[in-house]
Amino acid sequence: MKNNNEINHRQNSEEILSYLFTQRKLYSISKKVVIYLLVLNLIFYFLGLSDSIQSNNRFKVIYVFWGLIFSILYIRESNRINTAATMQELIDRKLYGFDVNTPFIKNSYLHQVVLNTKAKFPKEYEHQVSHNGKEGGVKDWYSDVSGLPLEKAIILCQIENCEWEIKLRKHFQILNILLFILMIAIYVITYWNNSLETLVIKLYPILTIVADRLGYIYKNSNNISGSKSINDYLYQIYDDIERYDKEDIINNSKEIQHCIYERRKNFAPIPDAFYNLYRDKYQSFSNQYIFDLKKKLQNLS
Repeated sequence: MKNNNEINHRQNSEEILSYLFTQRKLYSISKKVVIYLLVLNLIFYFLGLSDSIQSNNRFKVIYVFWGLIFSILYIRESNRINTAATMQELIDRKLYGFDVNTPFIKNSYLHQVVLNTKAKFPKEYEHQVSHNGKEGGVKDWYSDVSGLPLEKAIILCQIENCEWEIKLRKHFQILNILLFILMIAIYVITYWNNSLETLVIKLYPILTIVADRLGYIYKNSNNISGSKSINDYLYQIYDDIERYDKEDIINNSKEIQHCIYERRKNFAPIPDAFYNLYRDKYQSFSNQYIFDLKKKLQNLS
């Protein structure tokens, strides 16, 4: 068996680096928009704590319009995230040698998005494609999986992908749940002396932020549980990998890749500031972890 694959070499080609930069930029833009939406929702939230502002008809009309705008922007960002997720799927398929001619991967459209993004952010592009993950770039996207047959290297790359998701999202999920509980508690305490009917009516200015945070917590929870399920299956294959032939592993990894793509489409953006806070720690852990898994596979060969 030829113990070699070209994933680490291919991922640093100009084409792949361009796609990696673009999908990261799309996610980054969505993260910023989500933060802006959260800030505006918080403004309405705090304004709603005032009885005089709540009873103002002009405020009510503005809030209704904001609710409509919020819904439109939320849908727009969902579309942007879907594009970024599809671009990630295209990258992985190219690296793994999977078929890229599928109905949901619109190659020409994604290529045009890449060209537009590179032209719009030339300095960021030059920096990211020339630096690795620890330096804030997109070079060496996956840890070193050289020296392994392609099918085994794919499994390690998929494991690495899911490990990142689980660790980062668990930390951020706790913060979101605490924020949500705090917001509800403050509102209830503020209007506690009112009748139940009045208390419910007074809750209207927090509808958008409640919908926003609940939706985020739900999506993030799905991402965590989805990543866990995928990883459990990946580890099952990894632990018994000698029982599978090449074709079996490839077929399984294609099914897993489909699950990863579905998870990515339901992406709940994590702010770049939070991501950067843990990036070095998780990157170092990831590199060492994949190295250890790879060494075990090489010892079995």
